[in-house]
Amino acid sequence: MFHFLILLVCILSIEIFIRLKFLYFLDLLCKVAIKVIHVIPASNISDHWKERVISKYALIILKCSIQMLLVLLLIISLFFIVDYIKNDFLKFSLSLVGIINSICFAFGYLYLRKFFAK
Repeated sequence: MFHFLILLVCILSIEIFIRLKFLYFLDLLCKVAIKVIHVIPASNISDHWKERVISKYALIILKCSIQMLLVLLLIISLFFIVDYIKNDFLKFSLSLVGIINSICFAFGYLYLRKFFAK
């Protein structure tokens, strides 16, 4: 029963991860962080312009971070909901067997999803 529940939670987690564009937000966060790293030490940019740009970058970073956090909290809440319904699910899913099952199910689902999406 636990194996089926882990399969179901893995599929739902991957779909949440994909549909809520977690990787897009991560990519945007990295790009903005790189821009910040280039702007701060630049001597040819005035301090006034740096203040304006860095505050905009900080807002973008904050928004992306919050959206990524909400996606992760949603995925974690799936595990807690299933644990509430079926006791000891978290204990099993965090065991070695549960982690190996999750990895295998996730990679298998991603492969099948990619195969059938063509």
